[in-house]
Amino acid sequence: MYKFDTIAAFLLFIVFLIEFILILLNKPEKELIKDMKTNFLIGVSIILVGLFIKGVQLSFYSLLYSFSVFKPELSWRLWIAGVLSFDFIHYFYHWLGHRTRIFWAAHVTHHSSEHFNLSTGWRTNFFHLFYRFLFWSPLSFLGFPPEMVLFIESISAIQNFVVHTERIGKLGILDWIFNTPSNHRVHHGTNPEYIDKNMGGILMIYDHLFGTYAKETSPVVYGITHNIDTHNPFKILLHEYIRLTREFPKIKGLSHKLRYLLSRPQ
Repeated sequence: MYKFDTIAAFLLFIVFLIEFILILLNKPEKELIKDMKTNFLIGVSIILVGLFIKGVQLSFYSLLYSFSVFKPELSWRLWIAGVLSFDFIHYFYHWLGHRTRIFWAAHVTHHSSEHFNLSTGWRTNFFHLFYRFLFWSPLSFLGFPPEMVLFIESISAIQNFVVHTERIGKLGILDWIFNTPSNHRVHHGTNPEYIDKNMGGILMIYDHLFGTYAKETSPVVYGITHNIDTHNPFKILLHEYIRLTREFPKIKGLSHKLRYLLSRPQ
């Protein structure tokens, strides 16, 4: 698993480097270059922390799997069930990242860039790695082998990196089924009709089921509704947490505090 992730990370870096060179050839604004450099620095942190957490995941999932009373043999049916189950949890976790302050605090890092290219895929807050794997842990308890869950996670992560591009247009029926560049451009849009749309990881099936699917019909305006206008990695990673720590103590009562953390970001 580590070998696969290492090779995948290397190949993704090569793809990112090629796009970076192509962008440089077009003599872009300095603002874009600064943004891409910052994204890459943040990406280094997510890779380093991710390698550590992968071991924790495998150990924890293996422990849960040992208690599972249902351990079916590997088959194509099990793989399909694994992908659909993994993607459902991804949709739910992603939905929480947009609809609750406590999870948005980490996820906002990914959306805070006002540009959209492969480097945006690196722009992910490593804080969420310390808890996100818990959402997928029930799969191993239900009988999905830990290695399968981790492999599907790696495939999902690769796909969710390469969809950050404007170089690939609409793909017809594939846009209806899969998370494609067109669908993900919509997801990163601050256009009113695009906010909180296209939450899917590998597939768009749950967006269709829960009414969060939107086609790319107009030019996308990237960023967040309150852009932070900084290339400082620490501010990009921490700005929403700082805001929470300032506002949270002012709220009286445990129920109101919980309601605040679980309320929709503004």
